[in-house]
Amino acid sequence: MNRKIKETIDIQDAMDNLAAIAGIDLANPPPLGVVNRVRIVTTAEDFGPEVAEWLSEEGTGVIVEVLDLTYRSILHHLRKMYQDPGMNWGSEKVRKGIASMMDLVGESPKKMERYFALRLGSAVSSDLVEREEYKALQKFYTRQFVHKFPVPIEGAASWDLEWEENSSTVLLDATHTGLKDFETVRRDLEYELFYIRNENGEPYFNAELLRNIRLSCDFDLNGESFEEDPLLKVRAMQDRDLHATAGQILGECHGPIIDYYKISHKVEGNELGQSLGMAILALFLAANPRYLIQNTVGKSCQQYFIDFHRFLRRAMRSTEYQKLIAYPPDKTDKISHLLLYLTHALARGLFERVGGIRREAIGLIHRAMRRGEEIKQKGKEKLLRAETLWTHFLLDDEKLRTLLSQFPNGPLFKVLDLVREEKEENAIIAFDPIGQENFPSRVYELRMKGKKIDVLRIPSPTRQSLIHRAEVVPEFCAFLRAVPSAAHLMINLQDRTSWKEYARSHTLETLQLNAEFSHQLYVLTLPKYTDFYYQINEYQNLNAASEFIQALKEQLFSGESCGFFFPSQIKMAEMVHFADGVIAAIHQHFFHGNKQLTRQNREDFIEIFYQFLILKCIETLKPTSLSFTCKDAIDTGSAELAIFYGFITLLNSDFSDREDVEFLRWLLYAPALFIRERAIDPERLHRFLSVLERLDKELKEHHATILKVFEKSFGSQFLKSLEVKTM
Repeated sequence: MNRKIKETIDIQDAMDNLAAIAGIDLANPPPLGVVNRVRIVTTAEDFGPEVAEWLSEEGTGVIVEVLDLTYRSILHHLRKMYQDPGMNWGSEKVRKGIASMMDLVGESPKKMERYFALRLGSAVSSDLVEREEYKALQKFYTRQFVHKFPVPIEGAASWDLEWEENSSTVLLDATHTGLKDFETVRRDLEYELFYIRNENGEPYFNAELLRNIRLSCDFDLNGESFEEDPLLKVRAMQDRDLHATAGQILGECHGPIIDYYKISHKVEGNELGQSLGMAILALFLAANPRYLIQNTVGKSCQQYFIDFHRFLRRAMRSTEYQKLIAYPPDKTDKISHLLLYLTHALARGLFERVGGIRREAIGLIHRAMRRGEEIKQKGKEKLLRAETLWTHFLLDDEKLRTLLSQFPNGPLFKVLDLVREEKEENAIIAFDPIGQENFPSRVYELRMKGKKIDVLRIPSPTRQSLIHRAEVVPEFCAFLRAVPSAAHLMINLQDRTSWKEYARSHTLETLQLNAEFSHQLYVLTLPKYTDFYYQINEYQNLNAASEFIQALKEQLFSGESCGFFFPSQIKMAEMVHFADGVIAAIHQHFFHGNKQLTRQNREDFIEIFYQFLILKCIETLKPTSLSFTCKDAIDTGSAELAIFYGFITLLNSDFSDREDVEFLRWLLYAPALFIRERAIDPERLHRFLSVLERLDKELKEHHATILKVFEKSFGSQFLKSLEVKTM
């Protein structure tokens, strides 16, 4: 690692380095990694192929070089601010942001010196505060920069302050690492652990991590640029989306709502009836354009829709509803039947909503990408040309992330809001994606042999406050009850092999064993987080195709221990025969029978096999609806929705139609932008691009041959009859 490094780095990378250092737990020193020689990471989960792990025998030089770059970048940033004639030096926000940044700067050399002493021995002396870059930054800041502020800047003495290493709140789970890494939080990878407590009811994070989040949120990278943030438009768009949704649900439930009002006077004092009445009223208000954000200063359509959902849940938790479910009413009890029918119809409307802002969302995504491109051009970065549709996606993604990096980190603010809300309410808020405004929706239709399957985006329909226990939310059960003859296939993408996600996976898998839902719900769990799926650790060098194929079959038929779970209706003997044929065909026709497969080849192979496996389950189980469900249907779920859509499209067509391309873009980006205010996880995006590029290439060249071969594993004309239709 002795190549010449870059002269400077982005300010965001510099801040990330300081935050990573601040988050180091000296009681249990983590490994360090260096990403592209400019950014420090401190958790093994972040160590990908682009990360070089720092080893003790390398000495301090590698890390010190990155620190030099970090201090140089911050000095460059402060000088630009100092020379900016438009800078508002009286701004409280600017003053707090600078104070937070310099607190991190002041702590970093002392923290790293103690880290080096622990890892390399107490005799090591790094003298980081004597480095040229650090001293230049200190001199400029103390002698020139701070004097620009009319009010003394907070934290000006932070160069001489040390934060306490041991907070009054300790990491409370001895078995699992929990949440202590700032980079993990910034990337929004495990935010659910801020809601979920361990088995003893204690949190997975400590006070030091919260402090780092607060400091980062105080630091506004671009001073007064909030009004330019493209995501500020998201709230108004969400408002219009739920306004449209309310109208759709009212239209679909028009008949039972009319019938309800005819008998409403007879259900006074009935909690179920009253709650339904409040839910309907909230729905009418949400559907009224008078309450769109642009038309009111009071309660918005979005807030009224949240009220609708809350009242609907209250109805389903009422004693009356629970009695009617446990002891179905007599046929002559028309009022009870109406209340049940209306409850289930409203729940079905919630899950099958279409919304009304897809084109508007696509426009927002394109504008953000164009602005990102302008920023790259101003920075004189060389813009590459896209040779294929899939490289075009990749380049556009870089533009989007370039823009978003200029603005405050949305996930960090959401975590801070959660902590404040829990403190204000003096209550623990459970992880409840649907209850926290991550509403399900119907995104496209799968058609085959004259039949239609609704493809839904559904976050985990569970509520969880403790890591070892989760419960199914009542509206999902009501959705399943809405049409007794219907059946839903849930492709569960949560990791049943992980302590973080096992409870939610097990709860959903168990629900289908309930006699009431045994014909309404099928759960197929596919591993998306295991070492085998990522082809890492013991599988990293599994290059021989024969060994990889054998390992794939062993994973598949080892079942639950390797992360797979099949509905009981799937006969495993038939699945073995199916897998043998399809795996051999994938190897021959998508990888040309190569005896050696690279890691990327193997990752694509697994994903292609998953698509055919899902189709086989669809053919066998004949569901009327289908969902790809991860914890929140934002990253893994959204990417899988897009892969499946692309897979079906490529089986019988291509992506020459611009509408299809824009629909893919919407599937990938809209959930993350609108719900977590960020882009989709890059790892999931790259997996999506890799597998669809391979499918596209091989199907273009050998479409007829491939379709003929794979038809043998399915019923007559099954694959040829498949098509997808957007909503």
